[in-house]
Amino acid sequence: MKKKSLIVFDIDGTLTDSVIQHQKAFTETLLEIGVNKINSDFKSFKHHTDSFIAKEIYEENQNKPFTKDKIQKFKNGLTQRINLVNFKEIEGAKDLVEKLQKESEFGVCYATGSLRKPAEHKLNSIGLKFEEWQLVASDQIYSRENIVEAAIKSSCKNYNVEKFERIISVGDGLWDLLTANNLKLEFIGVGEKNRELLIQGGAKRVVQDLTRFEIEEKTYGQHCI
Repeated sequence: MKKKSLIVFDIDGTLTDSVIQHQKAFTETLLEIGVNKINSDFKSFKHHTDSFIAKEIYEENQNKPFTKDKIQKFKNGLTQRINLVNFKEIEGAKDLVEKLQKESEFGVCYATGSLRKPAEHKLNSIGLKFEEWQLVASDQIYSRENIVEAAIKSSCKNYNVEKFERIISVGDGLWDLLTANNLKLEFIGVGEKNRELLIQGGAKRVVQDLTRFEIEEKTYGQHCI
C-alpha cells in the first residue's frame, strides 16, 4: 500500500518504558567520564537531546571542551549500560507499529533525542524491526526540531513520495509537543505521567497507552522538509 501519510514516533516513554533507566544510565556515564555535579532538571536545557545535554553539563562542570575522545567515551559508556537492560514496551506499541506499516496508508519513522545505539537497542528489545533510514537520533544533531525534520526528509526519500498528505508526531513529553507545534505537525500524546502538562500545552489528544491509539479523520498537505 502506498504510504500517503507519516507517523513520527518518539521512543523513550512513547514506545518503550525506558525513561527512568535511560536517565540513570545517562547520569552514571557522565560521572564516569569525570563530571562531579549534574543538573538533573533535564527539561531546563534548550534542547532535550542526549548530545546537547551531555555537552552542556560536561563543559559547564569541567570548564573545557567536550572533545571527540570524551564524546566517544560517553557514547560507549551509555550504550554499554543501556544494552544491559531488556526494555518493555509501552502497552500496544509493537502491535500498533506493525499494523501501521502493513495495513495502513501511514509510513513510520522514529525521531529520538537519545543517541542512536541505545535507541536501536530499545527498539530491538520490544521486537520492532526497522530499516536504518527510519531512525534518526541525536548523535550529530542537537535540536529536536532538526531531528524530526531529518526523519521526515528521510521518509520522503525512502517511501518515494514528494510530500505526505498528513504527518502526525507521537510522543510522551512536553518537548515532543513543542517540537510538533514548531513544525506545524499534528500531535498525539501518550501516557498518564505528563497528561496534564500536555493538555495545558495545547495537546488535543493524549492516550493512556498505545492499545487506545486511533487516528481521527483529517487530511491536509504537508511538504517534505
